[in-house]
Amino acid sequence: MNYRYNADSWEEFIRDLRTRKINWSADGSERIDHDGWSGCRTWQDALDYAAKGHPVARAAIDSVTLKVTASPEPLWDTAPVGAFPCIPAYAAGAPEDMFTLSDIAPPVQSPIVRIVVNMSAAAMIDPEHIVNRGAAIVTLIDRIQSAGRRVELIAVKHGEYRNDRYIWSVTVKRPEEAIDMDRIGLVFATPIMLRRFFFRVMEFMTPHEVNGYGRPSHFNEECDGADLVLPNIRGSDYCTPDRANATVQALWNAATQREAA
Repeated sequence: MNYRYNADSWEEFIRDLRTRKINWSADGSERIDHDGWSGCRTWQDALDYAAKGHPVARAAIDSVTLKVTASPEPLWDTAPVGAFPCIPAYAAGAPEDMFTLSDIAPPVQSPIVRIVVNMSAAAMIDPEHIVNRGAAIVTLIDRIQSAGRRVELIAVKHGEYRNDRYIWSVTVKRPEEAIDMDRIGLVFATPIMLRRFFFRVMEFMTPHEVNGYGRPSHFNEECDGADLVLPNIRGSDYCTPDRANATVQALWNAATQREAA
């Protein structure tokens, strides 16, 4: 049987985490202590970090040489007609009392890069690997947005247990949303997303206990339509920051080559 969960926005996801009734718990989302492995001491801490950011994630992101750049804002002029009113000009009786896009404004629409990141990782995977991959993702986002493209970020978790499959998906950043570094850091550069939040999804999505919260997996067919897919963490691909950057960049290079072919 396939169990599926999808949240089309971060706000929807956090609301579900706060309000959905869990059917069981095997010392997973609500485990106390074990901070290093799960990213925080308690479930309430995890929810608090979702609102205010996580210091470990922020430090990891701050260590990245290339910072994420925001998409350029459109430039506006005034004219007799336009998209919305310029209140001071209207009050002054000026005929050019409407805002209109400037002739030198950058295009409002820009190509969208859809990135899917499989957060799955075995229990023995060191949390530092997750942190390293998150920082590498931030570096890649910077390069993509610096080239004038917008990014859509989707975190997924794929798992298996006996004859069941588990496919969780959360849109962390929609293309039109500004970069929220606290959110991106929390999701991709701490173990909280996997070992607190996605465990919680398992607890409210399945009616029975799943031993070990399932086996980490990656289902290629579930990632159709993505421009870049980062599979689940395995081996030593993210054991150091340099190795993580090389791994993420290699995946991006392969994706762009396929797009060009």
